[in-house]
Amino acid sequence: MLSLLDKLSVKDFLIICKKEIKKGNCYFVADRMLKVNNTYKNAKQLLIDIGIMKINQIWEHILTLNVSDCVKVDFDYDKRRDTNSEIFVFKKMINNKNVYIKLTMNEKGVICISFHESY
Repeated sequence: MLSLLDKLSVKDFLIICKKEIKKGNCYFVADRMLKVNNTYKNAKQLLIDIGIMKINQIWEHILTLNVSDCVKVDFDYDKRRDTNSEIFVFKKMINNKNVYIKLTMNEKGVICISFHESY
């Protein structure tokens, strides 16, 4: 359960996030691999698995996120990215699948790190 401070942080993040997406300042980490049932799948295949054929469609779904969809706020511990930023984790039903969405922001805009069925 998110604290009141986390909920306020998510609310502010979503306001900024949606403005940046509408400006086109958004990026999807498409070269990522995820282990699913002992096999590795790339991010694009995981999108297809939930019925999304074009990467741009993920932004339409992200624009509909609400504070109540957020399940976790954490620091970004990945040394390849800006470790001073926060990570926002959401879960949302899309095409009858529970989808896990992980977002952050940097000077370039919104970064979608994960968008796949929740396993």
